[in-house]
Amino acid sequence: MPKFPSVEWFEAVSRVASEDREKFRLLGYVDADVGIKIGGNGSGSKSFLLKFRDYAVWSVTEVNSVQSADFSIEGSLEAWTEMVRNIQEHGEADLDHTLNRLTMASVPLKVVARDQLKTDVFYRFNQSFQVFVNKAAAVPTEFAAS
Repeated sequence: MPKFPSVEWFEAVSRVASEDREKFRLLGYVDADVGIKIGGNGSGSKSFLLKFRDYAVWSVTEVNSVQSADFSIEGSLEAWTEMVRNIQEHGEADLDHTLNRLTMASVPLKVVARDQLKTDVFYRFNQSFQVFVNKAAAVPTEFAAS
């Protein structure tokens, strides 16, 4: 059972997502490097780079910095864990736990980018990112202590 957050966990979600390729084809291709920064896990923050290409995630790596990403989604371990637990409980995020809702006021998650054009990448492909994280519903998960 992969532990959240970890490369193994994001790769497990990616494998589940790849089984539903048709859903991603209907949403359209994605070309984005997405940084995920999760703070407050007792040992400092953890950062990941997910490279979305075409209709799938091509790679997941743990990184020291999300600077090379088109944008990053940043928040506390508690906020990320609540979102993932909600997805697992309901099969997908309820309206209060979507990426769009959680980043709207930059609390509890926020989108960080070097400029507005890169911020727009998040909104342009938002539905694909949401479908991706919703696939966490099918990934048995061990949660790190917050």
